[in-house]
Amino acid sequence: MLDALSGSRVYVVVGMHRSGTRLVADILASLGIFMGSDRQGDSESITFIELNEAIFHQCGTFWTEPLPVHVALGDPSHVDEIAAAVRRELGKRLGRYLGAAGPGDIQRIGWKDPRNTFTLPVWERVFPELKVIHVLRHGVDAAASLARRQRRMCTEATGARVPSSLAVFREHSLGVLSSRRGWTVHEAFALWEQYVEKARLEGARLGERALEVRFEDLLERPDEVIDAIARFCETEPKRQCASVDPARAYAFRRDPALAAFAGGVGEILALYGYSP
Repeated sequence: MLDALSGSRVYVVVGMHRSGTRLVADILASLGIFMGSDRQGDSESITFIELNEAIFHQCGTFWTEPLPVHVALGDPSHVDEIAAAVRRELGKRLGRYLGAAGPGDIQRIGWKDPRNTFTLPVWERVFPELKVIHVLRHGVDAAASLARRQRRMCTEATGARVPSSLAVFREHSLGVLSSRRGWTVHEAFALWEQYVEKARLEGARLGERALEVRFEDLLERPDEVIDAIARFCETEPKRQCASVDPARAYAFRRDPALAAFAGGVGEILALYGYSP
């Protein structure tokens, strides 16, 4: 069934969780790129979430602990083996992703999932000419947003006000596994470093097949950034194809505790072009 996509151009959205990947996925959809008929509320295709989860589990880990994936997929033979299995599984599940889409709807396809940041070597085996959009957000804003979500998810999943640091649990009905990592801003910021460094490494390797989009630029200069995305995807640009709130840029600066935290990690932020 993968033959249905043989002539399609493929766009993969990567980046740290809570970094604006949903907004970019919605922009891609508005530009005419098919992002899946099985998208859930965060604009992630269930088909590709499940396959990415399977890759993480095969590497012995889950999204809150991504480095084992980086290590495991450093072995080309392991990548080939997993990619062959993923290709078979995607062929079986493609109908859910495509839904009622016909041949005219699948000239350009894509999907968004932060896990793509680490599973990209597998997807490149499946779709050799894929292109990648990395969404980058200030590390303290991304970390603060993730920590808030993790505290809520951990408490709901375990029923404990302060879950054990050894807790592993399922986040929702898809069976996504998570650990407590990210419970604090410090932990979430360390995770941000790992995701951004990996995305930058992949982007450097892919060269012109990769585009980095800074979330703050998208909020403050949406038309300019959307035009750049459209050129990268070789589609017609569209004005006002996404609702943005400029106030979300550098929101941490309005919180004294987060601003103080940012000051303490200024050297790390500078490595990725940010300041406290």
